[in-house]
Amino acid sequence: MTKFRSYLGSCLAGVGILAVLALLVLANTAYGGEAYCDACKGDSGWSGTAKLDEIGNPNAGKDEVMPGLSTAQKNRVGVWKQPLAGFNESNAAQESNSQQENVQENNASEKQMAMKTVPSKPVEDSASIVRSPKAMSMLVPIDGVSGSAVLLDISENATEHIQGSIAISYTDFLSGTDVRSEAELAEMLGDAGISQEDPVIIYGECMPCGGGPAPATFVYWILRSLGQENVRVLDGTVGNWSSAGKPIATETLILPAKTYTSQINANFTADYNYVLSGSAQIVDARTTREFGEGSIPGAINIPYESVIINGKIRDEAKLERVFAFLNKNRPVVVYTNTGLKGSVVWFGLTLMGYDARLYSYENYYYNQVALSKADGTNTTA
Repeated sequence: MTKFRSYLGSCLAGVGILAVLALLVLANTAYGGEAYCDACKGDSGWSGTAKLDEIGNPNAGKDEVMPGLSTAQKNRVGVWKQPLAGFNESNAAQESNSQQENVQENNASEKQMAMKTVPSKPVEDSASIVRSPKAMSMLVPIDGVSGSAVLLDISENATEHIQGSIAISYTDFLSGTDVRSEAELAEMLGDAGISQEDPVIIYGECMPCGGGPAPATFVYWILRSLGQENVRVLDGTVGNWSSAGKPIATETLILPAKTYTSQINANFTADYNYVLSGSAQIVDARTTREFGEGSIPGAINIPYESVIINGKIRDEAKLERVFAFLNKNRPVVVYTNTGLKGSVVWFGLTLMGYDARLYSYENYYYNQVALSKADGTNTTA
């Protein structure tokens, strides 16, 4: 059985990332950087820009091609056939500057951008979030947790848990850089005492860095892909649970093993051909800087941070504004470098009623390189 690939982590393997299921055709050799803690804080370990630079310029050392442009810009124009949107003139002219100078410049640019784009209004309070019945079919409030549900803590190395929960770290859903195969996932879930008929509530985060709901929405996406219908994400953290006066524990439960019978649902994952078909709107959920350095042609940028407030998914009124320029009558493909962080945007789109699928930039990159080599139009530096 093929493996899911963490493309999504942006998730499937080979030519299909989460192909664990044949289902997630996401990441051809998906890199695990985003599926681990680095994904929760800032950039993932996989760099699209670095990979583009590896392609190189076949004329390097001979005639200067597209003078005045940096290597990344040349790749963007010559290899990826994209405009230079996202690059400023100083970046192109000062490629030889030291890394520290570039860091200072980027930081200054980011501060200037923040000053221009952040409206002067009171800080949004996550306590004011209002959930509709639709939202609560995917997100369960702390006071709505019932004793019949299996509480699944997917945090890595957590020292505090909701009392009565079981633990499977989100990293355990991976084998190296791939999402585990369908058979492996079914065995792991069954051994943990979960069946497909059980109501499951997922909670937790990347504990070393407190990265918010991305690992939980990622595991939610995996379970939905396995056919789990009765599954939700806790609308809050262990800290929120404790603050509400709910009991916590230092140990988790060990439940009797069950049989987990998966029924793969491939409608939550996009593959390379689907992305190129033009049938879906493409959303790049990475940072604005990553988007500017290189993206899938035609993609629009909705950074994953835009759907989160204080570690929670924003309410529908806010999400409606975030997704305002998307056509709700057309499917949407969401991607980040490997997909884990993209799962937060995928979750928000699904909550809002969009036909959303998850993908990875890494899978796109590998397919583009393979095509380039096959056509003899590019050489690897």
